[in-house]
Amino acid sequence: MSQEEEFAKGFLRGFREGLQDAWDEIIKLSMKGYTSRELQIMAKTKRSMISRKVSDKTEEFERVLGKKLSVGDAATEKPAATPEIIPGWSYLLREERPGRSFALFSTILSQGGKGLCISRTHPDTLKQKYGFEAESLWLTKTEAAQGAKKAKHMEFVSPNNLARLASAVREFLSQNKNGAVIIEGLEYLNTQNDFKSVLKFVQLINEQVVLDKGYLMIPVDGATMDPKERSLIEREMSQVI
Repeated sequence: MSQEEEFAKGFLRGFREGLQDAWDEIIKLSMKGYTSRELQIMAKTKRSMISRKVSDKTEEFERVLGKKLSVGDAATEKPAATPEIIPGWSYLLREERPGRSFALFSTILSQGGKGLCISRTHPDTLKQKYGFEAESLWLTKTEAAQGAKKAKHMEFVSPNNLARLASAVREFLSQNKNGAVIIEGLEYLNTQNDFKSVLKFVQLINEQVVLDKGYLMIPVDGATMDPKERSLIEREMSQVI
């Protein structure tokens, strides 16, 4: 078989798989009860993520082949714009530092929403850095912290206690209209539990967000998670930015 034939067959396989994935995604979204407006926004956002997905796949091939690859002008495409905030949606933000995530979180709070911050970093540090006021759950195993007197609007929770975290999110969203939840430290939860449990936890709170028309923000540093595990988490989210 000539190189031209191999290239053509490879291209057609990729073209077919791409079309199948796109339509499978449309079918999946249409079954979740989104309005036509929400589907339109989501489709545009996912389309804007093509460049990043191509970049991720390129890096994967480069590691296997041991050399750089050219993917045309994909690198020159414009990054995704600031997402439109929609009740009942969940947002995963790829970033080394959670600045954009807390900016989105703070925006919702400034519009009258209530907030719940679940974090690996001490809540007081985050509040001082990003300037928000919200209820907080601090993920810590430190016995001194667990036994200390609880600060106002803050609770200490072991990262192994996913059931308690899910219950807290469920209670918060059911009691607060336009409630916003941010999870800073998903990678930490993943190191302290098996991945299937973490994925189930994300699925549970995502369902609650949809039911109560709340908001969910999860910042993730892609370099700290297994690509396959990160991909499974991303599939559960309304938008990946």
